[in-house]
Amino acid sequence: MNSPQAPHFWIDGHLDIAYVGLLGRPFGDRMLDPDEGCLTLPDLRDAPVRCALATIFTEARAPGQPAGYHDSDDIEGAHRAGVAQLEWYLEEERLGRVRIIKTREDYEVALADERPDAPLGIVLLMECADPIRSPFEAQWWFDRGVRVVGMSWAYGSRYSGGNSNGGRITPVGRDLVVALDALGVLHDVSHLSGASFDDLCALTAARVVATHSNCGALLEPKERHLTDAQIRTIGERDGMVGLNLFGDFLAESREAMIDDCVAHVARVSQLIGFERCGLGSDLDGGFAPTKLPIGLRHPRHYRELAYALARTGAPRGSVDGFAHGNWSRTLRAALPASLTATSDRRAVQP
Repeated sequence: MNSPQAPHFWIDGHLDIAYVGLLGRPFGDRMLDPDEGCLTLPDLRDAPVRCALATIFTEARAPGQPAGYHDSDDIEGAHRAGVAQLEWYLEEERLGRVRIIKTREDYEVALADERPDAPLGIVLLMECADPIRSPFEAQWWFDRGVRVVGMSWAYGSRYSGGNSNGGRITPVGRDLVVALDALGVLHDVSHLSGASFDDLCALTAARVVATHSNCGALLEPKERHLTDAQIRTIGERDGMVGLNLFGDFLAESREAMIDDCVAHVARVSQLIGFERCGLGSDLDGGFAPTKLPIGLRHPRHYRELAYALARTGAPRGSVDGFAHGNWSRTLRAALPASLTATSDRRAVQP
């Protein structure tokens, strides 16, 4: 039997690049100790990851931290934390290390650039919407490249409940859903409470994705993980589920293995099809590479996941779909063809 081939490239659906950059990690250089971190440009090129959903991640209850602010009432603090990460990406783009993708044309350019030193194509994903000071400011963030928004992180936001504290979408959150839908921004449900997930799906008929979530049926049920019903809802809306590689979200009371990754992908694919599965690694998203599955602790090991999926009998096309094709289909559908379609909307200046 011929050995399976590694995918030509990868799209990662969730990376906290600016967050770790503002913590002091040099994005352009490898970490001296790979057990301390592997989310750098040279490491991503090892996979190679050609495009990623790169977060603007902000955290309530963490004032004084680069991504932190007091609480959801700290509107200006949350805004400053979000803008700091946006500015970090803009500086990395100026240095030629990333390319911010705003349109389908930008996306195709990023995918076509096969140079070893090509900039990483990034689609900006806001993980917690508190930096958006009001629904009227959604246009301002859109103009600067935000194309995916998760309304809450774990602790909730003034727009919706989060997976750690529950709660519904608030009245101003309902207005934000309308504003995001008008712009064509993709909804990320990964950190929503169960009630807010249901509220969102009642408020909009738009596509939703879970950029970095795994299957609650294979773990102790908690709101951070997706129920089978939620996965089916994502599939009904032609969305995507990105596999989170954090070991505790793959297996319990032991170290995670690559086979655990395969099990989560298999369950999602049974529920909504292999074409709606992808990678949303969350590398270094608040945890060290030692918390990743054994044998999958560096982007260069992504190929091992592809080989494991191929050994289950998944055809080559399905494995390539998991690696990049499925996210590509979703992003091509979600990204605007051009910026002219929204240029007549008024931007609220910060």
